[in-house]
Amino acid sequence: MKKLVYIVAILAIVCVSCEIGSRNTAEKEGEDTLATVESTELDETKEVRGQVGDGSSMNMLELVTEQLDTLNIEIPGALVAGGVKVGDEVDVIYTKEYGSLTSSIAINVTALQHLWTQRSSQGTQSIEISPKGVAATYNMPNIEYDHWSILNGRLLLHSPQKAGVESSGYTDTFDILMLTADILVLGTENHQSKFWKEN
Repeated sequence: MKKLVYIVAILAIVCVSCEIGSRNTAEKEGEDTLATVESTELDETKEVRGQVGDGSSMNMLELVTEQLDTLNIEIPGALVAGGVKVGDEVDVIYTKEYGSLTSSIAINVTALQHLWTQRSSQGTQSIEISPKGVAATYNMPNIEYDHWSILNGRLLLHSPQKAGVESSGYTDTFDILMLTADILVLGTENHQSKFWKEN
């Protein structure tokens, strides 16, 4: 009789430990599954530079990145400052959500690279935006830019650092309010500047 009680007690302990083990395994599996689901739901925003591919359409931009990756980015309302032309260089800010890429800002960098002129009190003044980040100014008193960049969808114009000159080495940041084949409008918090393209 004692042997029978002893065997029943052992069996009960084994059953309970098996149930606890399987519950722990199920909980761990549930945690892993939940963590995976949560990570795929997170939005991911990136800025990327690349060339417009021939698979682009009115609402979809095919972008071949500098790393030779091909991205298909949805462009709501076909909003690309400077337009879309196959082979042009474009800077895009996009959000990845549930596997789809959607652009919030897209700038045609090739269309931006020109000599842009505006009227001034002395006649005209110009900013030249050249390839490889080179910039120049003409007839602009107290303003001198030597290079440019795009960051977060904005145009940054940089002044060179000069030895012994405290006011040198600054950066001016502009929103690109309009960019067409002939017109560039740059904006700051308090001011807008309209330029036309010099051929």
